[in-house]
Amino acid sequence: MLSSSRAILIPLTLAALLGARAEASEQRYYEVQDTGQKIGYSRVVWRDAKWQDKPCVHDSTLVVERGVRDMAGQLDVFETRTLLELDRSSRGELYHQRRRVLEGRRMSLEEVTWTGSSYEVKLRIGREPLIEHSIDMSRPVFVDTEAFLCERAKSSRLRKGQTLTYAALDLRARGTVKVSVEVLGPETIEGAEGPVSCTKVRETDPRSGAVSTIWISGEGTLVQLRDDQGLLAKRVPALQAMDMPTRPATFSITVSAKPPLPRIFNADQVKVKILFKPDPYRALPAFPESPWSKILERKGNVITAELRSYDDATPATSIPVAQPERFKRELEPTPLMPIQDPRLKARAKQVIGTETDARKAAYKLARYVHNTLAKQSPDVASTTALEILQNPRGDCSEHCVLFVALCRSVGIPARRASGFVNIGNDWGAHDWAEIWTGEWIGADPTTGEVGTKARYLFFGYPDRAGSYPARISAQTAGRIEILTTYVAEGSQSHSLSSGQLVERDPAKGNYNQLTTGIQLAGLPSDWTVSMPRTGQVRVRSPGGLQADLRAIADQGDTLARTFGGSGGQKFAGAPAWIQKWGSTTKIWAHSRRRFVEVSISGGDAAQQAILEKALAPTFTVPEPEAKTD
Repeated sequence: MLSSSRAILIPLTLAALLGARAEASEQRYYEVQDTGQKIGYSRVVWRDAKWQDKPCVHDSTLVVERGVRDMAGQLDVFETRTLLELDRSSRGELYHQRRRVLEGRRMSLEEVTWTGSSYEVKLRIGREPLIEHSIDMSRPVFVDTEAFLCERAKSSRLRKGQTLTYAALDLRARGTVKVSVEVLGPETIEGAEGPVSCTKVRETDPRSGAVSTIWISGEGTLVQLRDDQGLLAKRVPALQAMDMPTRPATFSITVSAKPPLPRIFNADQVKVKILFKPDPYRALPAFPESPWSKILERKGNVITAELRSYDDATPATSIPVAQPERFKRELEPTPLMPIQDPRLKARAKQVIGTETDARKAAYKLARYVHNTLAKQSPDVASTTALEILQNPRGDCSEHCVLFVALCRSVGIPARRASGFVNIGNDWGAHDWAEIWTGEWIGADPTTGEVGTKARYLFFGYPDRAGSYPARISAQTAGRIEILTTYVAEGSQSHSLSSGQLVERDPAKGNYNQLTTGIQLAGLPSDWTVSMPRTGQVRVRSPGGLQADLRAIADQGDTLARTFGGSGGQKFAGAPAWIQKWGSTTKIWAHSRRRFVEVSISGGDAAQQAILEKALAPTFTVPEPEAKTD
């Protein structure tokens, strides 16, 4: 079986992983590409065998992948070796499957065994506790399309126009799904040793809508696979398959925000246009509806979306929640989140203390995760909550896994969410969370938030059956530009679509930089203001005062964390850190989820007071918000 996993994950010698098995009756190699870049190869070995005294085909597949993740210039190399061994009937029915994944020194296990009335499932990541469950069903399911069609292809029973269906296992849903296969007809394509006469089929997954085109040889083996997410696997000679690029394939997971929006962390509503580069092999993503984002229009290669805040401070519930069976999947342990471990429970209880209000407890946990984890990528792509607790570092994925695990361990229903997020200057791939505090609301432990603002483009829930964020991500990666056309914050709203990002009324001394929310009101008419569309603002007075102003999204930081506190100092009504060096005064004021840096030189106390009064609208919160200092 050829794995279509898109994970870019770490190396092991071939002998150590495969052992010395070489009695294969058939051996095939495949080169694997993602959007035109080679990411690895597969080696497939089939041989006749027996499973519990039943004749079967033993399938041993090694998958080697390597790639680089580019996160706004930060490059992380991930490698993985996966060994999948399974036993199936000649018809393609699954009897037993064991998948072992090596990342660095950590081995993960997934094992599925047919008992006659159910599949027994075992899952383990590294040395974490084993997770077990069973999936009841009356008969075994099929391995995949290749296994399902193998005997039919050998006996020439595939006819153009046929539509076949088979039952496949859905581990996340803990059930089965009917996969549809349409026979498109005969086609000759290039194989490992020249042209190969194949039957071309189209596979459609009814859950996600994913479409794969597959070429099956007359011997019933896969020659080529291409899906609508940019993946291509084709059979090639062994040396070609194993010849990995000197420079690994690189995949960017960020794009520049146009325009940059330092005020984004306090936005209540944002509208964006998502522009897609045409790609003959990748469909446009079908973004799911969600509380975070809603698709307004699809027109050609442009999708218009509305992003919204996701917060409701009114409902309240105590923890652990009543009727926990209602939230069974959002309170259960998983291989990544072994919440039954006493170390996780003890840390969560230490953080929340005696707090029983779900929202307040979740906020304490979010701030703990934000404040504790070093912002540094780990050595493996999927780190468990216990590993993160023991080695507190990571990117958004690690923040999210630890936060959700801590929430679940004290009885707060929580689940992971995935998509793109705006952090001011960039949009990027991101994981955050949804939690139950009397109603479902958003939470982002990477920036220490409970109750999220309008900056998230939702792809899906990684752990939820029927949700496929990885598919959306694959169809989106490396081909989008995101233009913000509208932003609303409290009672203020601004159209950004015309490109006029500054409002000026010099006669009244009023200026407003829409991307940052830096506002000046009532400046004397003889003062001058240089206010570009984005970036630093400069104010000058006839008396020699010069002030440079810029706003930066706070990313969850506070004056206390950045400067050790404000010491009760204020600037234009906002908490501020103020220092003087000779004739220069440096001010960092915190309001509306931004730090506003004000550097003042020259002028006298009266002129500085005029500037401070004029800047008051910059720090005026349009509607009440929770204080963070």
